[in-house]
Amino acid sequence: MKLDERKKAILEAVVKEYVRTAEPIGSRAIVKKRNLGVSPATVRNEMADLEEMGFLEQPHTSSGRIPSENGFRYFVDYMMVKEQFTPEEEEYLRNMLSQKIEDISTVIRRTGNVLAQFTNYASVVITPPMSAGKLLHLQLVPVGHRQALVVMVTDLGNVIHRRIEVPESIEAQDLEDLSRLFTKNLQGAHFDSIGRTVLNSLRRELLHRRQFIEKVLEAIEMTMGNDENERVFINGALNIVNQPEFKDFEKLRRLLLALEEHELIKSLVSETGLREVKIKIGTENEAEEIKELSVVFTTYVVDGNEKGRIGLIGPVRMEYWKASASVEKVRDIVQEIIHDMSR
Repeated sequence: MKLDERKKAILEAVVKEYVRTAEPIGSRAIVKKRNLGVSPATVRNEMADLEEMGFLEQPHTSSGRIPSENGFRYFVDYMMVKEQFTPEEEEYLRNMLSQKIEDISTVIRRTGNVLAQFTNYASVVITPPMSAGKLLHLQLVPVGHRQALVVMVTDLGNVIHRRIEVPESIEAQDLEDLSRLFTKNLQGAHFDSIGRTVLNSLRRELLHRRQFIEKVLEAIEMTMGNDENERVFINGALNIVNQPEFKDFEKLRRLLLALEEHELIKSLVSETGLREVKIKIGTENEAEEIKELSVVFTTYVVDGNEKGRIGLIGPVRMEYWKASASVEKVRDIVQEIIHDMSR
């Protein structure tokens, strides 16, 4: 449905004032804030039309109006201009994300803290599954009688370990030698492309220790097909708790329980293109627990490969223009940092 320019200006005014104040907006407030060149009565009539069209709602206890979800959606799709960062803001974000970096996992964990602090919403960061990364190092570590850990380190900062049995004939030095051999043959390979060819060549090379090697390779193959290593980090939940929408105890309880459901959070941010920033508003989220929330999220990509997802969670009354710009800018900076560290 297409709106004329006056209705667009009034809808934009209601959206931005409601986001700022969390209060219903009246026609006089719009006339004061916007130079529309019309009277409050004319604005009032236009607001009534917007309500009939489904873009505004009128709370029972107020003469003012608030945006409906359809109103927010129309604004986001057809009217929103993403906030532009000043050079100082961009420098602040870059410095916060890149200072005292130990490894890529440090960057990823810090991303959530920076986003939450910068936007005053809750942030979500989902690290990629092990299979999305490259193997940097494999170490066989003795941990007891006939027991060893297969420790795998990826370029994404993931450290995964699996316990295996060790034959009596395998000693500590053998484990060290085998660790070097595995690392030499598999270093730099993507987990999802290591494939049977490389593994079969190792089996032939180590035929005399076949049973033990089979156990190590099974541990690697289990990791390749296991997405349980995809982890969810939530930061800044208190930012949502402090919003006026969640003063009601029952709403607050549902919100906090939802943020604990990591599978639910992963499903919220699962549908996005490689460069797309996606916005889901209120009931566009299928899960009942989060129908009073909106999410803004994207995927960060390095060397053309998906590495994980980052986003923001907030009330439907959200600064979408700032949230989407922040997610996009932080994603771009994180991609640059990870790319530089991976070279």
